[in-house]
Amino acid sequence: MSDLPPPPPNMSPPPGYVAYGGGFNAATGSFRRVGTLGKWLAGLIGVSIVAQAALVLVQFSLKAAAKNFLANGDVSQFNTKLAAYVGVGLVVTLIGVAQLVILCIWTWRMAKNAEVLGRQPQRFRPGTTIAINILGGCTLGILPFFMWRELWQASDPEVAAGDPNWKRNLFSPLIALHLALTLAAVAAGLAMGVGGLSPVRANGTRDDIAKNITDKLTFVGLTGALTIAASVVFMLLVREFTARHKLAIREA
Repeated sequence: MSDLPPPPPNMSPPPGYVAYGGGFNAATGSFRRVGTLGKWLAGLIGVSIVAQAALVLVQFSLKAAAKNFLANGDVSQFNTKLAAYVGVGLVVTLIGVAQLVILCIWTWRMAKNAEVLGRQPQRFRPGTTIAINILGGCTLGILPFFMWRELWQASDPEVAAGDPNWKRNLFSPLIALHLALTLAAVAAGLAMGVGGLSPVRANGTRDDIAKNITDKLTFVGLTGALTIAASVVFMLLVREFTARHKLAIREA
């Protein structure tokens, strides 16, 4: 008999285990981190919510100034409120641009990680997610809904890498709620008519602007409230998405 110890058992990882930095198939590349980007994105959405709320408040103060201008011809107060509205609107726009840039990168990384996890067939490729984030508003939020649904299913940490049945799982109800609020905000905007989507029109006189504000501010306020609600839901969704995806790719 030999005095040599028996060889150790096969120390292979459990089925479905994917180490961070390595993927289901070496040819697909390595994982991209999403945690920091997710925090930045959620933070920017939070800032945009505050800015949007400020914009709604400014709009209602602008209505009072518009009524006073139409009744008494007080243009000074109206101009001051109008300038404040334009200024806050510009801030909201700038925050939105920064948010869109980070959103595109964050979504691209999640779609790329889905490839590494072997989530096939994958309808929304990394490049496609960028186009949908930029142009999704043109589809009333419908295409982003399907994109978020697929990415949520692809981020399931309980599904093994390469499992062909990864699309059978349910998705977060926040995704459907965000779509519903987006459609409601669009409907409220359309109720104002094409010319009423913004109280300020470049080719309008002061009288035209004031009348537009007093006539349609109710719909403007409703649209703003629904947009804020959709943003709150999306911020919660981003946080859940980031935490879920980090588990799927074993990101610390």
